[in-house]
Amino acid sequence: MPFAAVLRWPAWGLALLALVTAFASMTAGFLHGLKWALCLFAVLEAGVSLGQSRRVPFLVYAALAVLVNPFRPFLFPPQFWRLLMAGAGLWLIADHRPGGKN
Repeated sequence: MPFAAVLRWPAWGLALLALVTAFASMTAGFLHGLKWALCLFAVLEAGVSLGQSRRVPFLVYAALAVLVNPFRPFLFPPQFWRLLMAGAGLWLIADHRPGGKN
């Protein structure tokens, strides 16, 4: 089983959680945990994308890792976080669809 297929299920799970948080209010602890998970997954995927010479996905994952980093968090209004989570969820689904990543 290729490594990309192994990453598909965690990516879709994180995407589902990110999309849910975009449309429903969640506790601060849950959002903090989701930001940790998204940041770690984005760093992992940025490395994978860089290894596969995929520049645009690398830039998207790197930007996502910077924006949701738990070490020096940005103080954005809640509307921006909802848009960011929705965009992250849609990106994870689009990048990990079956037959993608040419």
